[in-house]
Amino acid sequence: MIAAPIATGTFVDVEDDLVQDVRGLGALGVQLTGTWAGVVSFEVTVDGVTWVALRMLPSDSSTAATSATVNGAWTANVAGYLLARARFSTDTSGTVGVNLLAISEAGR
Repeated sequence: MIAAPIATGTFVDVEDDLVQDVRGLGALGVQLTGTWAGVVSFEVTVDGVTWVALRMLPSDSSTAATSATVNGAWTANVAGYLLARARFSTDTSGTVGVNLLAISEAGR
């Protein structure tokens, strides 16, 4: 298994984001922690400029989502993309801890 270094960050303001290089990798894991209210969006890009929504599966469900409003962990296939990111698209309050991990094996 090949893995990129874990990207770690904290969101406190709207539009804060954390980017992970996923070139040549197959799966992305995202974990959100903290005490916060708002929306964290999951996105990918092929060209490094235009970002589009990424459907991710929460660890406790088989229903994919392109954003999160609660703590938890999500996975998605990212083969064929250049970059992936989590972005605090709507910030109401609090601080979100964010971890991104990309690995060579495909996600579920």
